[in-house]
Amino acid sequence: MKHYGITYRRQRTDLEEENLFYGYADAGYGNQEEYRSTLGYTFISGGGAFTWESRKQISIALSSTEAEYVAFSEATHEVLWLKSLYEELDFIQRDPILILGDNDGSIAMAKNPQFHKILKHIAIHWHFIQEKYQEKAIEIINVCDPQNTANILMKALTPDVHS
Repeated sequence: MKHYGITYRRQRTDLEEENLFYGYADAGYGNQEEYRSTLGYTFISGGGAFTWESRKQISIALSSTEAEYVAFSEATHEVLWLKSLYEELDFIQRDPILILGDNDGSIAMAKNPQFHKILKHIAIHWHFIQEKYQEKAIEIINVCDPQNTANILMKALTPDVHS
C-alpha cells in the first residue's frame, strides 16, 4: 500500500488554469440512528488534495438539499481561511474560488437570496454563503456526482472509483 498517496505536480489541470485552488463539497443525508447528515469537502491544488474534512453536521437537516447547503457553507468558511493564507504567501486569487457540488437545489439556494425568505429555519450562520457569493468571493458550480471528489469522504466507493 505504500505506493498509494497524494501526488502534486506542476502541470495544471483545466480548473487550475484560472484558480490557485478549487474545492468540492458534498453531504450524505441523515442516518437512521441520529438523523444527522454528514458533510465533506476537499480542496485541490497542484493536482492533489491539500485540505479536507468529513464530519457530522451539528444540526438536523430537513432535506438532502439543506444538508448540501450546509456543506457548501462549511466549505466557504474553509475558502476564506485558505484565501487569506495564500495572500499571506503572496499568491493572489483575483477570481472567485470555485466550489463544485452535485445538488442543484443547494446551488440555487446559495446563489439566490430570494430563497432566504423560505429558509428561515436554517441557522443564520449558514446563510453567509449567499453573502460571499454576492461579493464574488466564491463561485459555485454543478459537477456530476461521480466527478465529485468529496464523495470519497461521504460514501463507501468501489475500489476502482476510490482510486
